[in-house]
Amino acid sequence: MIDQSYSQIFASFEEVSNSFNRNNQYFDILYDSLSALYINIDPSTEDISVISKTSGVVARTFDGTWKEIALTDFSNLSTIEEKLPKVVNKGEEIAEFKGWTLNKELKTKIDPQEVPIEEKLKKIRHIFNFVQNYDKRIAMCQLKYLETQITRIFVNNEGSQLRQVIPRLRFFIFPIVKEGIKVDFDHFIIEGEAGFELFDELSDSKLEQIATNSLEMLKAKKPPAGKFPVIVDPGMAGTIAHESFGHGLEADQVLRGRSYLKEKLNKKVASEICVICDTPNLENQIGSYYFDDEGIKAGKNILVENGILKNFIYDRRSASVLNGAPQGNGRRESYAHVIHPRMSNTYFEPADYDLEEMIAEIKEGIMCNHSYFGMEDPIGGALQVTSKKGYLIENGEKTQILRAITLSGLVLEVLQNIDAISKEPTELHGGTCGKGNADNVPVSDGGSYVRCKEVLISPG
Repeated sequence: MIDQSYSQIFASFEEVSNSFNRNNQYFDILYDSLSALYINIDPSTEDISVISKTSGVVARTFDGTWKEIALTDFSNLSTIEEKLPKVVNKGEEIAEFKGWTLNKELKTKIDPQEVPIEEKLKKIRHIFNFVQNYDKRIAMCQLKYLETQITRIFVNNEGSQLRQVIPRLRFFIFPIVKEGIKVDFDHFIIEGEAGFELFDELSDSKLEQIATNSLEMLKAKKPPAGKFPVIVDPGMAGTIAHESFGHGLEADQVLRGRSYLKEKLNKKVASEICVICDTPNLENQIGSYYFDDEGIKAGKNILVENGILKNFIYDRRSASVLNGAPQGNGRRESYAHVIHPRMSNTYFEPADYDLEEMIAEIKEGIMCNHSYFGMEDPIGGALQVTSKKGYLIENGEKTQILRAITLSGLVLEVLQNIDAISKEPTELHGGTCGKGNADNVPVSDGGSYVRCKEVLISPG
């Protein structure tokens, strides 16, 4: 769509932006571009999908409600002033922030866009053949490679001029195993705001471990049902923080009265040892960025501090209404989607326990590993999350490996039942999050190991 340099785009956007008086109304304009490569391999298929570049522009202003116009033809910028209303006395309805500037391209060690597709395929085929042929019980290996690069250029009538270029890479390995009538699998994902250097971590010994993890599932037993002490790994902790808890903190849900956390601000919602944050400026995480799609600098949002709910997750409008401080959570999937308050990197902060100590203190309990599913219920506050596997804990030791385990109940009861969090460094895992079934944005979630005194579990 656009063959201009980013400096020319800045100049064109600034000219349009200056025609909207900030004292009367807020205005911003965003250029969005995506390049992507998807490779899927299994024993019967090898699919390659290339998106060389899709791009567009979206401009908006606030006159009591948001008015937006999206364009795919850069030569039509003049229509923005014709289509968007000019108003007076609406400027204070969107809180004003000091304009700032940024021009940042995240550089990787090996730029994926400079690696030929054939070289990528050679590496991925080697991994496929190694895992597929590692053991005759591996019935099918599935690999998924996802490579994206987004460019966002943002200008508003507060004086902000911002540009960010962010590469993201994710690689999935699913060795599906079969013995007799029993079929199961474990999975492995490597990811980050990184380049093709991520593949340096996938040595043959690492691939052996990935294959072995799936093969071990053939020994897994059905988990018990009932209430037990439970330790969840960082992936499961992140699913609780994001799906079960975080969606109820999105401030648009609060404003619509569709959040069970609406009346909980500055009240106890979790154990005193819990600190839960959403931080979009962490390094090398799928959910990270320098500024959101409203030009707000990425910061750290402490959602829960010592068990007390401190903040919601805001975009500009909800922050203006609720007198909140936005930390960079106004996000849109693309120029063709609207902005919502969205999570970025949501996680439990570490505490002071040793994991071995957490296990040793349990006479009979469960450890859950590898988050596999999580349900959001921002209205009712119910919790339902499922791990891919787990372990029995008997007399302070991990014993029998278990198949999928589902944790159920009310999320606030689970959070207030937390009695230990490990001191391991925060570990996050990435993915995408939708608003309902649309508007997908990259996110990460995680934490350290978290122990609950009692949680209802059942086979997953």
